[in-house]
Parts: sequence; structure tokens; C-alpha cells
Amino acid sequence: MTGIRTMEEQDISAVRSLILQLASDLGEEFDLDHAHYLLQYQAMQRYPDIYQNYVYSFEGEVVGFLSLVFYRSFFHKKGTALVNELVVSREYRNQKIGKALIEYAMAVARELGFDEIEVGVMKENEGALAFYRRNGFDEEYLLLGREFSTREAK
Repeated sequence: MTGIRTMEEQDISAVRSLILQLASDLGEEFDLDHAHYLLQYQAMQRYPDIYQNYVYSFEGEVVGFLSLVFYRSFFHKKGTALVNELVVSREYRNQKIGKALIEYAMAVARELGFDEIEVGVMKENEGALAFYRRNGFDEEYLLLGREFSTREAK
């Protein structure tokens, strides 16, 4: 089967591999084990109104992943859909899979009645920036972030 479907528990290993590819592409080094991904998946499954995860399967192989987060605010009447993660396997890039996933994300957000969809991209990730711009995203505001070090988190 080829196409987009809701992520299932049996997809965790494939999604983990895609996330590790993304991390490598961004120059990040981490390798969280399967158990970590399972815990995250199970936590997200408890809140389907907030978290939805999808995979793109090509002939039974998971080659793309999309994670959406839905949140409400007072500024946007109906709320915002956030593309939390989107990654396509290196071997399957430039085959319109990312485009299909982002169009799917927009359709889900519209169907649920949200006002907008947004995505955060590392500013040095020129390929992702170009991809999102080609797909109708523009720079509305600057999102600032701060990662906590291990010492700070204690």
C-alpha cells in the first residue's frame, strides 16, 4: 500500500530511523532508544485532540513522517496547527512525498476548523526553508527557542 495513514505502534522503529536521519542532516548527534519513542508515542496517543502522527508508506515501507500539534490561543479564534516534525527518507526525497504530507496536514487542520498552520525550521536549514516557501509558507514572525542543558533541567 502506498500513501498517508495514521501512525501505528509498529511504525515506531521506522519513525525513529527517519528522526535519526533528520538529526544527522541537521548536524545533531543523539540516539534515543526504541523505549523512549514508545513512551512518547503512548503519551501522544492519550491526547488525540492535541497530537496526531502520520506516516507515508511506499509499498509497505515507511518513508515519511509527519507530526502535528494542535493548540488554542486567545489571539487566533479557532487555534493553530503546528507541523512539529516532517521528514522524508533521503532515498525518497524530491518525489513529492513531503508535499503530499504538508498538503495532508493542511487538510486535517482545515477539517478540524483551525485558523492557521505553522512550522518552525532551524534558520540554517535552507532546504527545509525553501521547501516550506514553495508550499505557501512565509515568515510571519520569529520563533525564539532555548534548550535546557542537563544541569539546568535538574
